[in-house]
Amino acid sequence: MFYKFVGAAGDAVLDVFDKAVVLGSIKLSSATTFNDPFEFKFTSVAPTRDMFDAWHRTWMPDLTPEQLESGWESLTGAQSSWNAGLVPRMNLLQGLYVLCLARRWDNHLMWSHYADMHRGFAIRYKPELLAALEALPDFGMRGDVIYSETVAELRWCSAPPHEIPLPVIFTKSPDWKHEAEHRVVLSGPAGKDALYQTVDPDLIAGVVLGARVSEPLIQKALAVRAARPEFTVDVVSSARGTYALTADRIDDDVRTMRGIL
Repeated sequence: MFYKFVGAAGDAVLDVFDKAVVLGSIKLSSATTFNDPFEFKFTSVAPTRDMFDAWHRTWMPDLTPEQLESGWESLTGAQSSWNAGLVPRMNLLQGLYVLCLARRWDNHLMWSHYADMHRGFAIRYKPELLAALEALPDFGMRGDVIYSETVAELRWCSAPPHEIPLPVIFTKSPDWKHEAEHRVVLSGPAGKDALYQTVDPDLIAGVVLGARVSEPLIQKALAVRAARPEFTVDVVSSARGTYALTADRIDDDVRTMRGIL
């Protein structure tokens, strides 16, 4: 399963639930709007001249000799830190739209950070979601995030064009390791905060509700379960004597004490 943590202030979370769970709307955020402005950093690694020439003969054979010399100067000249570092990063961020999924639901930091301090919920997606996203026309790539103390290298002219930025897109600081993130990337026009796509709501297996969730949100989740009996509705709790989180199935007419034990 894959999980998406969702939160919104006050009653706005009810509208978000309708869009995301009932209708199957998915939000892919622009890489320019991420919480951490230092994501997608890289160390630029210039190729040898032989590698540069061979790569362009394969992938960009129509460039003129003048254009090739200009490109080589950009990678190796006095302004290479700007031309091969800052500018490519800006261009990369502007064209990427990312769906961040988690592989686990039971992390305290995720509930506090992304689910409005347990007032929100986590959507439980079936694995088949990935195939649906891969079928979208602007699908780019997907994969598990690697957490590393070492900034990723962007090794110019080392692979096919679509493979070169992969280490940059899928490497993050180990400070984010608790997210256990699987990242889905679409391409899109620059200047938007997000792209929205719609998938079949049947790809949602259920929801896990936060420990402080409101009764109106519980009722919305139970209404979905009434229409789709296989849809699971759980709520976060934690047993005495441990910090571990548990997910308890919600009955239609019974509410358990939670969030203070």
